[in-house]
Amino acid sequence: MRGIVREVVITIVLALLFFVAIRSVVHNFEVNGYSMEPTLHDGQFVIVSKAAYWFGDPGRGDIVVFDAPNVDHDVIHRIVGLPGELVEIRKGQLYIDGKQMDEPYIDGVANVPPTEIGEDNYFIIGDNRRHSTSHEVSRDTIVGKAWLIYWPLGDWGFVSNYSWKSDEAAEVEPEPSALVPISYSVDVNM
Repeated sequence: MRGIVREVVITIVLALLFFVAIRSVVHNFEVNGYSMEPTLHDGQFVIVSKAAYWFGDPGRGDIVVFDAPNVDHDVIHRIVGLPGELVEIRKGQLYIDGKQMDEPYIDGVANVPPTEIGEDNYFIIGDNRRHSTSHEVSRDTIVGKAWLIYWPLGDWGFVSNYSWKSDEAAEVEPEPSALVPISYSVDVNM
């Protein structure tokens, strides 16, 4: 009898250790809302790698889960601005330090006034710009990088994190209308 009890206790302890080890490396997340359409859809379940940034920094184009300010749950958005950069979204076009960036994954148009990103902060926004908010978040609020869609099974696959071929963007001549004041607005629906 003692042998059986001992085996059961060892099995339970090992299962708990295994569970804790896995949870320290990955996190599951349910996409809630339409802010990441067309890349991610409402109701999908995603595995988030907490270990992705243990030895490196988040990059532009990474889809991350973060602790959102003033919201009682984590949020998933894409990093578009890095520490120390000047970020602006004008008529739906992303500008980093005055250079236009190509974003083939977005849906909708938003405007965000020029924002200088603080050290150790990142500028993030959802791919569906009509139904997303932008945030400047600190590195320590980023839970991890979205890695794998595991539910529904028909959507199973790796998350489409986007990498620019180079951090250098093509210089874009300012539009004549850029010389007149522009009003900015951001849709706050998530």
